[in-house]
Amino acid sequence: MKDIPYFEKVIEAMKPLNPRPMKTYRGEDITEFEIIETDMMVHTMKCFEADKVDKIINIKADIMGGKLVVWATTIVPTDEYAFPMLTAEIVQAVNHLSLRVDLIPLADCGRDMGYLDKYMAPIEEIWEKYKDIKGVGIERYLWQRVMLSPFYIFGKVKYDVENIEETALEAIIDYLNLYVKFWSEAEKEDPSYMELLNGRKRAMLKTMLENDPGEGPLRKALGEEKAQKILSLLF
Repeated sequence: MKDIPYFEKVIEAMKPLNPRPMKTYRGEDITEFEIIETDMMVHTMKCFEADKVDKIINIKADIMGGKLVVWATTIVPTDEYAFPMLTAEIVQAVNHLSLRVDLIPLADCGRDMGYLDKYMAPIEEIWEKYKDIKGVGIERYLWQRVMLSPFYIFGKVKYDVENIEETALEAIIDYLNLYVKFWSEAEKEDPSYMELLNGRKRAMLKTMLENDPGEGPLRKALGEEKAQKILSLLF
């Protein structure tokens, strides 16, 4: 298990967004979550705000003295913009690495072909670079599969795959770079168009919050109240 310069690479890639450290979210002070240390876990959270963006959340959870390390990023647009949400996660376990990364569409792309062409089709070229890594396959959670893009990357990869830590982080940065491009080109959409998209966005975030498999370990390590607040920030 190698150390991954996750925060450094992700924050560097986000620079065009001109992110600003976020100390409050929806009127509540969130500085207490910047770093939490318990006997079981060291949990670090780096939160940012930016134009066109509701929140940028980056976390690292170092569990059981490094036996399990979780890195994750969520970026959610504000309600005026239609560009996707970004979700990314690397989990370093003892015997394997898990990777998840996607630009989650806000529109039902089966009905909104313009959204499919504008925001989903450009992902395919990046996805092609990583889809054949040994261990990359289909997301196991049905509730998650139904909301994802056609070019979601998921896999549980053994460490004998050469440079898998570097490759996993590279995949996230590639998706993030495309996300930054979408962000830079995005303009405010008509409120009537955004009504359905925002409904879908909020429903998806609620589903992620209620079903995230990290809830159990977080609750055990940090307690019910802090675990719920952290998950509510992430989703």
